[in-house]
Amino acid sequence: MNKKSSPTKWIVAGLAVVLVVIAAIAIVGGGGSDDGGSTADGTGSQVTSATGDGANAAGPSEYQPVAVSGEALPTLEESVPAPGTDPAEGVAAPVLSGFGFNGMEMKIKPAGKPVLLVFLAHWCPHCNAEIPRLIEWQESGDMPESLIVVGVATGSRNDQPNWPPSQWLVDMEWPWAAMADSENQDAARAMGVGGYPGLVLLDGDGSVLARRSGEASVSELNDWVNAAMPSA
Repeated sequence: MNKKSSPTKWIVAGLAVVLVVIAAIAIVGGGGSDDGGSTADGTGSQVTSATGDGANAAGPSEYQPVAVSGEALPTLEESVPAPGTDPAEGVAAPVLSGFGFNGMEMKIKPAGKPVLLVFLAHWCPHCNAEIPRLIEWQESGDMPESLIVVGVATGSRNDQPNWPPSQWLVDMEWPWAAMADSENQDAARAMGVGGYPGLVLLDGDGSVLARRSGEASVSELNDWVNAAMPSA
């Protein structure tokens, strides 16, 4: 079974989720990206096909409000459900409207290309192990060129290691953008995240192709995404 950290035991007032969205989102927080993502210092920038006008809509914070439009996905019960067994498959994911760590407006909605949302917790050892693998996967050239990676840091607590999450993503050299979730984890709950790291793969229309949680090797990530994505 894949290793994962359960979010339920950390649901307290000091929680936060960071969603990293690259392509149909105006994003801030993590590192830079090939699509123009956000900068490592958190100043942020708009991404290709991004929404929002880039105006500051909220003050800088490790936690940001998130508005959810649409039905929340059912909570993922298994680490890696067999194809066709996840009740969220084929379901339209809710649209998430929120902000980056620096308060820049962001929106996660259909991008016209597949989007991989990666939910991460700064205190989670499995998340700390998974980030280098995601980066290695990208640098290997095996990551599908059409895939928009959306990093998601979640469950933030100021009494746990690697606080604050915005700096943690910089220290981890996260090459994509990041959105900060609310203290109530509205973004993670909306996507039915069942453990960390949590991955949600969406098609270009915003429907769920597959979900999984727990650590995965580079080859496992590559096989999982390619098996779920429609043939080019």
